[in-house]
Amino acid sequence: MDFTLVGLWHEMGFMARAVVVVLLAMSAYSLSISVERLLNYRKGRALSRAYIEALAPLVEDGARLGDAVGLDKKYAGAPVATVVGAGVAEYRKSSGGKLSAFDVAEAVNRTMERVKERELAGLRRGLPVLATVASSAPFVGLFGTVGGIITAFQKLADPTKGGGGIGTVSAGIAEALITTAVGLGVAILTVWFYNYFTARLEDITIDIDETASELVDSILKTHAA
Repeated sequence: MDFTLVGLWHEMGFMARAVVVVLLAMSAYSLSISVERLLNYRKGRALSRAYIEALAPLVEDGARLGDAVGLDKKYAGAPVATVVGAGVAEYRKSSGGKLSAFDVAEAVNRTMERVKERELAGLRRGLPVLATVASSAPFVGLFGTVGGIITAFQKLADPTKGGGGIGTVSAGIAEALITTAVGLGVAILTVWFYNYFTARLEDITIDIDETASELVDSILKTHAA
């Protein structure tokens, strides 16, 4: 028997081939999601940093908070800009009335919390798929392995197919274990991407929370003064 990948593929039964095709499809789908999320996160983090740098002097000088209105439009695609920009817009709308500093800050904070939840939901898009692939790929591979071993024992019991020979058993088991190896490979790669994106999402969340908190503090200080 040829134990190269091509040789094993030709020796595989229908079930084993079907399982490998399914695993490869899962891998391709996971990779497409990972590439899209990677580009999205990198762009969002870079734009968010730029927005924070532009916003910082306006927040430190509370009297200039009005100048921050519309600043988020220059950083479209930045999660921090989307959330904090909504807070700045709410501040301009609320500060013109007779609300107290606390009420204005509370209104701004509630607005940013709502927008933050929507923004984070968008950033999580695709991550449940990666988690599902990572957890299910080994079991899909194991399903192919079980099918391959059953086929090997069937050949072992059939005298017309070399029954009783060690070569029959070893070839069948080698064929069966290929699906397990592919399943583990897909799962390992997907878990790496999932953990990486989870860490990046936490970083973005921290940036949003810190910037939003600084905005609320600035509003309270400005009105108190």
